[in-house]
Amino acid sequence: MKRHSQMLCLFRRLWIACLMLCITTFCVHAQNAITGTVKDVAGEPIIGANILVKGTTNNGTITDIDGNFSLGVPVGGVLEVSFIGYVKQEVSVGGNKHINIVLIEDATTLDDVVVIGYGTTKKSDLTASVASVKGDVIAASASTSITDALQGKVPGMDIQASRYEGDDRGIRIRGSRSLNASNTPLVIVDGVPASLDVVNMNEVASIEVLKDASSAAIYGSRGANGVIIITTKRGKTGKTTVSYDAFYGISKPHFMDMMQGEKFVQMRRDSYKIANNLWGQEVSDEKIFSNEELQMIHDGEYYDWQDLVFRDGVTQKHNLSVSSGNEKTKFSLSFAYEKDKGYNQNSEAKKFYFTSTVDHKLTSWLDLGATMRLRKRNSSGFATYGQALFYGTPLSKPYDENGDLIMYPNPQESSVSILADYVDGQYANDTENTSMNMVFSANVHPLRNLSLHSNFGYTYSDTKKGFFYGSESFQANGGLNRSGKSGQNSYTMTWNNTLTYDNTFNEHHITLDAITEIQNYQYDEMSAEGRNLDVEQLLYHNLGTNTENQKIGSGYSNWALASFMGRVRYDYQGKYLANISVRSDGSSRLAKGNQWATFFSGGLAWRISEEPFMKDISWISNLKLRYAYGTVGNQAIDPYSTLAGLGSYGYQFGEGGKGIYAYRPDKLVNKKLGWEITNTNNIGLDFGLFNNRISGYIEFYDTRTKDLLMQRSIPLTTGFSRIWQNIGKTQNKGIELSLNGILVDTKDIQWDMNLNMSVNENKIISLTNDQDDISNKWFIGKPINVIYDYEKAGIWQTNEAEEAAKYGCKPGDVKIRDLKQDGQITADDKKILGSTDPKYIVSLGSSFKWKNLDFSFNLSSRWDYVFYDDAYGWHVILTGTRWVPDVNYWTPDNPSNDYPRADATWADHRELCGYMKGDYIKMQDMTLGYDFHSLLKRYIPVSKARFYVQLRNAFYLYRAAKEDVIPESPSIELTVPKSINFGVNLTF
Repeated sequence: MKRHSQMLCLFRRLWIACLMLCITTFCVHAQNAITGTVKDVAGEPIIGANILVKGTTNNGTITDIDGNFSLGVPVGGVLEVSFIGYVKQEVSVGGNKHINIVLIEDATTLDDVVVIGYGTTKKSDLTASVASVKGDVIAASASTSITDALQGKVPGMDIQASRYEGDDRGIRIRGSRSLNASNTPLVIVDGVPASLDVVNMNEVASIEVLKDASSAAIYGSRGANGVIIITTKRGKTGKTTVSYDAFYGISKPHFMDMMQGEKFVQMRRDSYKIANNLWGQEVSDEKIFSNEELQMIHDGEYYDWQDLVFRDGVTQKHNLSVSSGNEKTKFSLSFAYEKDKGYNQNSEAKKFYFTSTVDHKLTSWLDLGATMRLRKRNSSGFATYGQALFYGTPLSKPYDENGDLIMYPNPQESSVSILADYVDGQYANDTENTSMNMVFSANVHPLRNLSLHSNFGYTYSDTKKGFFYGSESFQANGGLNRSGKSGQNSYTMTWNNTLTYDNTFNEHHITLDAITEIQNYQYDEMSAEGRNLDVEQLLYHNLGTNTENQKIGSGYSNWALASFMGRVRYDYQGKYLANISVRSDGSSRLAKGNQWATFFSGGLAWRISEEPFMKDISWISNLKLRYAYGTVGNQAIDPYSTLAGLGSYGYQFGEGGKGIYAYRPDKLVNKKLGWEITNTNNIGLDFGLFNNRISGYIEFYDTRTKDLLMQRSIPLTTGFSRIWQNIGKTQNKGIELSLNGILVDTKDIQWDMNLNMSVNENKIISLTNDQDDISNKWFIGKPINVIYDYEKAGIWQTNEAEEAAKYGCKPGDVKIRDLKQDGQITADDKKILGSTDPKYIVSLGSSFKWKNLDFSFNLSSRWDYVFYDDAYGWHVILTGTRWVPDVNYWTPDNPSNDYPRADATWADHRELCGYMKGDYIKMQDMTLGYDFHSLLKRYIPVSKARFYVQLRNAFYLYRAAKEDVIPESPSIELTVPKSINFGVNLTF
């Protein structure tokens, strides 16, 4: 009985314990189904905001197109609500069934993550000079060029607008520093070296620009000219998103103000009279013009050859992208198609992009990622004609009365008409390029504070070119037809590994990086061509049937680079920051014994605004002072430049003997050729005022480059003319300012403005034997790129005939300034007329939004530089035999000081008239858009439906050059066209 009572007591206790456990479990897991809405301060729904129950990793959702969400939340649960660009909030659910949440825009952006070399960091932790451009800024440009979209967005970055599809005019970051080696910045795409053109600009998530040696030193030799880091978009956790972006644009080339019919006829009359000493006398037109030309003058039949050669261009682009993901796997796909019909009559280009990314969490300690990009570009017809564009005058009839092409429209120039290239079957110039870029990555997290990131990149490019110039084409100019093909292929392999230790000890935060990298590049090329193809319809597809001038060629190059790096990043109390890195590079391009070099960098920063004594100064939101110093190297010379080579040369033996080819050394080797070294000091001040409504930074830098890689001229008695050596020093110094302001931020109106400005001065400090190199136009103490020539003082006038005769001139000749004042013009009278690099670059942008209506503009400008326009210089041939710009030329009755006299001979020193100041202010783009999604979302699941119109290269507010000259491209042939584009952005 007693035992039974004990068992019953034990059973009761177990039953009570189980009951309590069940009640506890029920209370813990009981969930309330709640709904809510997330909006911004303007009352607009935030689409795709992340809602997560605090303390969990898998209990969450995102808002729909109306900002709504629903979620099961435990009793007493707390929601974490976040979205990019807004302050993260924690919201207690309590007993509410519906919650309205308002997110506040994060004006500080100090915790924005920016990409640096081999890693990321918070913007607030930067010690070096790094500028960031968001992907939506790039995508807002109705262009097919990332370079164009970057113009004016980064202080210290000099970019000139593209002149045609595929135009690569180069990028300069903080000016030029090298004389012979490359000044082109390194481009990194998703962690591995690549080129800008492999990326579909709609896929850009962000672009970071490393400008000083401290930030770029982690890339060692490759970062000598700055680094552009592109991070592309990837899939995100949440619902599937589909986007379609497209635009259609019409571009109009800039026509130079050429001399029109009646004025050209008068110029030819003036030329005849002056040449024959008949000025002031009546001269019959029958002595000057042919019968056909007389009839054209009588009928007013004149031709504008710019209208015949050029046309309005058309550009269109379509981009379709899909992205989605869950906690384990995320993916994105995109496809883009671009078509450009250029302003050159024959030119056309098509591009296809396909991009796919996938990220997969294989285990709790291993993440894998893969990116594949495919690009195919086909182009045809593009050609340049140079001075032949001036052969067609207003009196040069292009077609006869039957509409057939006149092969020689200008009898005074023995050249076939440019229009002959437009005849079917007479001209072909085709290029086909296929490129592939693959990046595979792995992130390993073996321990809590330790991670390993590995990237393997492979880029392959294959280019095929074919050309055919028919016997009746302009290119053949009445000779035998010519055809040829060439092919180039290259690959780049890169493998880098970054081992990172990241930990916090009380108020100390330290990050240690150990990095290794190897890179290998290989290039192959071949070519074949010939003349006199029997069947011209074959174009370039059967070169073996060419019977004349058959040529074949081939080439190969290979180089490798190995690197070892270490970096320490330290943060104390979030106020005192330090960054130290060291990198050793070994390059196969340089001479043995000098292939390895080590580069150091370091930076310090003080977040003054975080100090206690700043807390009462409420109008200062952020204030950080930073200093950085770094060393980088440049090995950008051609492979094998440090090895001896053999050249093939022809030799003739005996009278009428048969020539043979033999080989002899063609290069003198410098076994001591080493690295070009650049050191940079950089001081920066980051600031934010009035809760960061006004923010920006100012930078001061001083860059000095030594051991310049130069090809030095040597006496021909050595058997050679040049040799590569490390000689000379240059200096770059300047100031950069970035200023951003949120002018209005209300429920219905948002208006912001940004100003970027840079001042750069470069000069040569020393050269060989501390002497100027006049042949290369390099002068100690002067800028690297200068125009060195005589200075035009005007035109000799009639009352100066006696003085002009002392210089061997007569009235109407170009007057050159006699700097030596010795009564003669010699090479000693030449001077530096100016630098071709701008000293000041300024851009101003603004965006305004009222409800669903948006407007933005960007102004760009370059100041204090000069350029040469050969159309207004060498090509001003006032004989009446060639077309010329509408210039104010000299005659006895028109004592102009602008241009020399019209005459039967070409004027000496007329090229001096082509030097001009380059200062300008340009309306780079203007955009007006409207988002119709609020009207359409009732009928279709669309979160964005924006339609816009954009003007690009719209007009100049100011330019110092002649009004019809484009300072960005002073040419009759290659111009920066203005365009109007109509576009749409749809997101579902």
